[in-house]
Amino acid sequence: MEKWVVVVVGKVILEASNLKKEIDASIILEHVSFKIEEHASTAIRGSNGSGKSTLLKLLAGIYEPTSGKLIRNTNRIGYVPEHFPENLRFKLKEYLVSVASFHGISETDMETELSEYISLFGIEPFINTPLKKCSKGTKQKVGILQAILFKPDILLLDEPLTGLDTNSQQNLLAILEKLKTKMTIIFTTHENLLVDNIANQILYVKDGRVLVHTETKSSYRVIKVRFPNKAFLAELELKEIHMEEDLAFITVPIDKSDFLLKELLNRNCSVLEVRERI
Repeated sequence: MEKWVVVVVGKVILEASNLKKEIDASIILEHVSFKIEEHASTAIRGSNGSGKSTLLKLLAGIYEPTSGKLIRNTNRIGYVPEHFPENLRFKLKEYLVSVASFHGISETDMETELSEYISLFGIEPFINTPLKKCSKGTKQKVGILQAILFKPDILLLDEPLTGLDTNSQQNLLAILEKLKTKMTIIFTTHENLLVDNIANQILYVKDGRVLVHTETKSSYRVIKVRFPNKAFLAELELKEIHMEEDLAFITVPIDKSDFLLKELLNRNCSVLEVRERI
């Protein structure tokens, strides 16, 4: 099985090397290798059951790999699950004060930071509302807020836009835009909106394997791929392709590269490299 790796030039904050994760004797992820640099914003994409959430939990330290190596060059990691706990008896601000205390934030700093964050997240009207009575959007914001209170170096988000109305989605996008200059953000998503506005790198997960795809300002990408047979390449109507035995080097515009990568993976090709054309 192929291992795919992206090389980065900034400070590496997360590095996975040949990771494997088994749960109840089932292999969820294997041969997973990639690097994520500091202050990158990375989307994890793939179909349901592909292993996206498992990968996020590995990065968070909720799961440990069955084998392989995962280097976290920081201990300050904030994790936001897809579903906020439903049975918390705290009122909104009481919960945040409790979380801040747990992180050792002083009472003076706590009031200052909470006031700033509550204003930024637009949740002032709900500070005395029991969390179980808050809307999905408000609880999602509280989940993110509790994760960033102790200023993590890495913020991990599992499907952060799921269940939010359009207005709440736009508010959350604005918040993440401000945060991405201060921390590394990694999120799973089915939403193009979040990828287009926040991500500069995408990890595609398919059948427990990961393909790393880095976004830059180049207009074209070169995809190096090993294919099982030549026949289907003609069906894709590729305009710029160089063949070497069972390898193909395909040059494609950036706005069409995501579609082509999915097609190649669906046709059981091994994608060996994705790079920007210089």
